[in-house]
Amino acid sequence: MLGALAVWTPLGASASGAPPRPAFTPSVRADSAETTDGQNEPQVTVDQSGTAYVTWQGGQNGSDVSKTRDGTHFTYLGYPDPATPNSGIGSGDIGDVTISRTSFSNPVQDSAIDSNGNNAIFWGNLAQGGPTCAESPIEIRNAATLDGRTWTRQATAGCQPLQIDRPWLAAYTPPAFRGTDQAASHTDLYYEYHDFGLSNIWVEISTDGGQTWAPTAVSAIEPGSAQELTSTCNTIPGGIAVDEYGAHQGRIYAVWETSDLHQNAAQGCDYTQAEAFDHVFLSYSDDGGATWTSRSVFNDPCAPNPPAPPVDPSACQDVSEIFSSVAVDQAGNVDVAYVRRDISRPNPEYDIYVATSTDGGNTFTSHKANTDTGTHYFPWVAAGGNGGIDVVYYDTPYVEGVGLLNKPAAAASTAQWTVQLSQSLDGGKTWTQSNVSGLPIYFGDICTTGIFCGLAPDSFNWGNDRILLDDFGIAAGPDGGARIAWTDAHDSWTGSCQPGGDVTCQATHVRFACQKSGLGLAGQKITGCGQAKRP
Repeated sequence: MLGALAVWTPLGASASGAPPRPAFTPSVRADSAETTDGQNEPQVTVDQSGTAYVTWQGGQNGSDVSKTRDGTHFTYLGYPDPATPNSGIGSGDIGDVTISRTSFSNPVQDSAIDSNGNNAIFWGNLAQGGPTCAESPIEIRNAATLDGRTWTRQATAGCQPLQIDRPWLAAYTPPAFRGTDQAASHTDLYYEYHDFGLSNIWVEISTDGGQTWAPTAVSAIEPGSAQELTSTCNTIPGGIAVDEYGAHQGRIYAVWETSDLHQNAAQGCDYTQAEAFDHVFLSYSDDGGATWTSRSVFNDPCAPNPPAPPVDPSACQDVSEIFSSVAVDQAGNVDVAYVRRDISRPNPEYDIYVATSTDGGNTFTSHKANTDTGTHYFPWVAAGGNGGIDVVYYDTPYVEGVGLLNKPAAAASTAQWTVQLSQSLDGGKTWTQSNVSGLPIYFGDICTTGIFCGLAPDSFNWGNDRILLDDFGIAAGPDGGARIAWTDAHDSWTGSCQPGGDVTCQATHVRFACQKSGLGLAGQKITGCGQAKRP
């Protein structure tokens, strides 16, 4: 990096208004060469030196971690919580993973780091809880690395009597401690998740970098709000983020998707997903998670005023092609990515949308992010600068229809999917789309109903193949360039295992690519992986 770049610097764009198309390094395996097939659901973060950390499920020793500086060579860091016993359910080998880092001392310039705590990485997954949880099988386990090599601070971060599903993690270091040796021990950690009973949206909190945790979780849904009533018994937690540099520094944002109360009660609660999830909601907190204000990000037109029942429930379009995600740029703009099938369009398809708020999460304006035709799933978003947005997703030219209850129908086994990135540098008004993976990464159907995949009757005509599982990740460093990790099955395309054949022949690994050209999220000119110049 060549000097600091103010977050309000005008962002670069082409003559058409859209940013130039970025290019990416050839994809490489991020998981350990010793691992067998089956790695999936990677998440990624980038520290203030520009080093990317990737974590995934199903690794050599469980839910593993590796790191890279150049996007090509990886150092394997192992399983961060080896002392936790394998319970077989929600344990290290199959537990959902998430990862975050201390706040950057300078958001647009790589900074020197050491091993004394100024540049910590925080990791979590689903695993067996400790004695305070009566050794229950599906809780949150947290760990940290202060030196980028060894793991410490292993602890049970969430102890939920009704068990825990799909935790997401955000970290926030107050400005006074950023870049200091006290950063790791003064970083606030926030886990968002839902439970297996009420399906409430909860947040677990640590104010000392994971050394201790609050004794109980707090509900992130505002009591008495329309969002609380509508969300009863059926939610999908979509992600959590903190405003690190904007007008509401320290404000926490948590998003989730849900259906309507009467649909949940009549068609199924708690993980069946047997109804259209037609709402994306968000809550924010300005007091460290103690109290929350709930707002709407998007409501399908069938239900414009939740929780009033829609006139025609069968018209509700599903937005739960999991997961939604949230990010906050350096100016404090909030971006939420989700999937929507807009039936007002002449040829409806499952597209990627990003809803942006410029007023601290109170109101949102949505823009379609993909520029091609096809089917688009699993959006994950990163933000930076003032209006810089990167969103990644799986993409196929095959246009899927709808099955029963307006859930996505299955794709043909000839459908081939790639990893795509859409970038906007003007808050979502204009977009450029790029192919990240180069080669197709999977063929066939992608199931979007989570743990209900494979359980719906054939008469539902839902997609049921969950080989890729449910999510993948993107993060940007101070250079503004994207680092992307995804689940990839292309290596298994050998012999008779080819598009159009048996989808289940495919096996997966985690692959990674790094942005090497184009513009970073704050308008930087990217000259290589982790390298940028001022515009």
